[in-house]
Amino acid sequence: MNAIFKSYEDNFSIETCKSRFDAGNIGKDGFGGFSKEYYNPWNKVDKRIDIAKVSIDSQTGGAGTAGTALVPVYPDPSIWDRTIRQTPFRNLTPRRAVKGLTYDYIPLTAKGGAEWAAENAAVSIQTDSYERVSVAIKFLYAKGSISGPAIAGMRGFIDPTQLDLGVKTVSIYEAEEDALINGDSSTYVNEPDGMIQQITTNTTNRAGGYPTIPLIRAEFATTFNAKGLVTLAITDASTHNYVKGLLMDLQRTITPDTMFGIPDAFVLDGVTFIRDIFMPQGASAKRILFLDMRYIFFAVLQDLTYEEKYTDADGYVYMLKEYLTIANTFEAASSQMYGIA
Repeated sequence: MNAIFKSYEDNFSIETCKSRFDAGNIGKDGFGGFSKEYYNPWNKVDKRIDIAKVSIDSQTGGAGTAGTALVPVYPDPSIWDRTIRQTPFRNLTPRRAVKGLTYDYIPLTAKGGAEWAAENAAVSIQTDSYERVSVAIKFLYAKGSISGPAIAGMRGFIDPTQLDLGVKTVSIYEAEEDALINGDSSTYVNEPDGMIQQITTNTTNRAGGYPTIPLIRAEFATTFNAKGLVTLAITDASTHNYVKGLLMDLQRTITPDTMFGIPDAFVLDGVTFIRDIFMPQGASAKRILFLDMRYIFFAVLQDLTYEEKYTDADGYVYMLKEYLTIANTFEAASSQMYGIA
């Protein structure tokens, strides 16, 4: 018996174990199944699970309604808006208060002028010409409804009323931007006409061609000769980049637009060029709007208003509304180039 214990002590002595570990022999002779190399991703060796057993891990309990049974899910309360669109034209367009369900204005269309005459000569009366123009006020709405269970269930995580109100407000802004450019009352009777429809006197068809610096300057001259003064040019992103490339052939740097702080805007001959995502973008459908902003504005009967509505359902209903139209009181002072490739 003493001989057996003596052999056991020799077999597990510190010196013997150290020599066997150094030789990489652990695990080859029944010493617990360990090897010298327990993790090597190159050789697809991973024995760490044999080293450290756990009683609970991230998969314990199996799948729950979301994630695993013992691990709760924590959604980020921030809403990442993938529909976001900038509204620079709307932001730059003035708003004027008006009364009545039409915006009526009186343009002076012609002056009788003045005349040189001799002393004490008979001077004729000079007759000036006026007109009356009437533009219908349009009505823009965004309606929302939030259920009682949604308000209770989301409490402490997110406020659904504020979330929905914010989304509906932005929708109003985007509808205004779209109407400023693409509004067409002949197709959609309830919306106002935008700049594409309103600018009819001075237009240039590129018929699938590209704009050039001389052609752009010709538009400036056309509007100037029509008593206009273009201050803002709006186009799509591709045409915006193309015109900027034309300028790079003439000057080393592009003058940034610091007046409005609109990213990527530039100035050509005193006219600020901006890009707008609502501008037409198809082949041979692109445009540049050359606008005299002295005459373009929103005629507003009632500005954006929040109004709660009656409901017998569990929750509450609200509406955002505004009554307004788009006025361009001297469309010949502006122009547009269309049919751009």
